[in-house]
Amino acid sequence: MEVLLLENLAPDALEWLRGHHEVDYRPELLRDEQQLYAALRDVTALVAPPRLRINQTLLGHAPRLKVIGRIHDSIENIDIEACGRRRVRVTQAVSATVRAQSEFLLSNLLVLARYSGVPSPTARRMGREINDMRIGLIGMSPVVHELVPVLLALGARLMGYDPAMHRSAEMWQRLGVQPMGLRELLEEAEIVSVQQLYATRYRGMLSEHVLESCRKGQRWAFISRPELFDAQAMGEALRSGRIISLMLDSDKDELWALGGPLADLPNLHLTPRLAAYTREAVLRGSWFLVDRIHETLNAGFADSRITMFEEDV
Repeated sequence: MEVLLLENLAPDALEWLRGHHEVDYRPELLRDEQQLYAALRDVTALVAPPRLRINQTLLGHAPRLKVIGRIHDSIENIDIEACGRRRVRVTQAVSATVRAQSEFLLSNLLVLARYSGVPSPTARRMGREINDMRIGLIGMSPVVHELVPVLLALGARLMGYDPAMHRSAEMWQRLGVQPMGLRELLEEAEIVSVQQLYATRYRGMLSEHVLESCRKGQRWAFISRPELFDAQAMGEALRSGRIISLMLDSDKDELWALGGPLADLPNLHLTPRLAAYTREAVLRGSWFLVDRIHETLNAGFADSRITMFEEDV
């Protein structure tokens, strides 16, 4: 086969791609590594979800591979250097999902403003309006640039932290967000929104020491990778009431499985990575990937105009 899809594309984009290339949709290969490796022998283009690890081992089983595509906005599980050595192009539709993620976070923040603890079938509890609430933003990713104007229009008071952005950066003033240190933000914010782009150096950034700074009764919306927080410490924060609600968009089942650090928590609300998953986001991302796959397969390895790592920003 020429193009292997482990994650599906929008119907119109898929139909166009099938009109120009041999395409096979085989999501079941994600559950069988040996069958996947066997299938990769003749593949020149691969569309894969973030959970598939793209490393030297996988590339070794794909001698004809020229391009890897992702609809999602993360380079997690991709060895960019190994792809570069093999002259395998990595392309991902980053901006395609920004609006979807910002709307998802906004809906979570509005719900959290009205939420005052574990729901009770008998007690009607008074919530808050978002106007004048102190909302802390962790991570100034592209999602924030869509989210902030809406929150400001609703009257929220915004503070932010990003480990890669200095407090004196001009962007803080341009966005209308007050820069703070991480622990300072957690001491002040009533609601915390986490959309930090993940890198291995940020693993465990929200440690037990940091989470101890959370103001009592805080509420969290979280669409970043859960590796950012210490799971044991987060579980304790939820049990103690420092954080009264965590809306977590993740498919890391081991965290809340029986016996896991976040198991049996009534104030943990899970969604299976839905933040970026809308019809419009998939359509935008699909057409971007189809265009780049077609371009790469037609150009071949030698075309110097082909960028080896590319995002649609």
